[in-house]
Amino acid sequence: MTFRTTLIVLNIVALAVIAGVILWRVFSLKREKEPTPANLAKFLEDEDLEGRRLERVLGWSLLFVLVVAIALPVYFLVEPSRQVVMQDRFLADSEERGAILFANSQSPAYVSTKSLLCANCHGTKAEGGAAPYVVQPESDLCIKEQNQGNPDVPACLAQPVSWQAPALNTVLLRFTRSQVKHILNYGRPGTPMVAWGIVSGKGVLNEQSIDDLVNYLATLQIPSAQAKSISKEAVGEYRTGGKQLVSQQEDALTKAQDELAKAQADPTTTPTGLAQAEVAVATAAAQLDAAVAYDAEVQDLSDGAILFRLNCARCHTKRWSYYDPTALKVPPPPPQGSGAYGPNLTGSSTKLQFPGKAGVEEQFNWVALGVPANEQYGVRGISSGRMPHFASQLDEAEIKAIVKYERSL
Repeated sequence: MTFRTTLIVLNIVALAVIAGVILWRVFSLKREKEPTPANLAKFLEDEDLEGRRLERVLGWSLLFVLVVAIALPVYFLVEPSRQVVMQDRFLADSEERGAILFANSQSPAYVSTKSLLCANCHGTKAEGGAAPYVVQPESDLCIKEQNQGNPDVPACLAQPVSWQAPALNTVLLRFTRSQVKHILNYGRPGTPMVAWGIVSGKGVLNEQSIDDLVNYLATLQIPSAQAKSISKEAVGEYRTGGKQLVSQQEDALTKAQDELAKAQADPTTTPTGLAQAEVAVATAAAQLDAAVAYDAEVQDLSDGAILFRLNCARCHTKRWSYYDPTALKVPPPPPQGSGAYGPNLTGSSTKLQFPGKAGVEEQFNWVALGVPANEQYGVRGISSGRMPHFASQLDEAEIKAIVKYERSL
């Protein structure tokens, strides 16, 4: 039996005894005759008062004093550890509830009536993933009603894309707990990340449920050293990614050409089928050209430019989170750093915000450590509290490379 259970049992027994005494006293008073008023009743003689009766009273008093003298120190010794145990137990329960909220059908903690399916987008271990999203047309052509949804005007058609959801196993290296809670409560407008908190007026989770999610995410965080190692490897993987894309598109073009040759050699092929095979070849050829151009662009990038794309562009470059150079129907992103959820960094705006040599150091601190919400940064900046800090995820050389690249925009 645990100490907590023992206390509960003792309290129940004590309450039962007190209740029994009260009931016995009430019913016994009903059976007793009207007592003589105290001021008229003759009291005990001194011999009786100062005899065994007094000794018995003093004995009971001594016993209760001993109980209090022993119980109080024991209580003060046990109470702090009991509080720690209860805090640990509450945290464990909170993490378990958070795991259920985060889970999808592939997760052990999945509960169909409670899980929010966060793992569908962010991965079962919060390693990152992708979310389906529909991009709405932005062309001026779509102002005309007859062009809206018109298949003859492709620029006015909504396009499905795969939005790259960030890894959350490093989220507490980039953000404070309060920042993560803000994101969960209010979401990211214009992205697949919806608002989950009831404080936003759009979500279903109360404050405790948001805390449960954050507590669970805390259990998934990888060490800072591991995150920095992954970041270093990601730069090289980004460079080889362009070549891999070219290879994939070459295979796709070869396959499309083979299908076209089969269609041309088959006398049963309909004109529609032949036309579709020809379109497939033309599309694959165009995608290969796009992949080759993308690979050439990637190979010319500095490490700072690649680090910016990997860590900063999703907030500072519109459409970057779902950019696919082979997705010909989706508009390509504007110039890097031209602004999206985060501010525009082009036109030497960072040099204006952080001027001179001292500004370089201040910009480094801004990227590495950030500042709390509503406090000033740079010459004219007021922090919104949404800028991540990268000192725990990137090393000093990588952050300096990003700062150098940003100041070149």
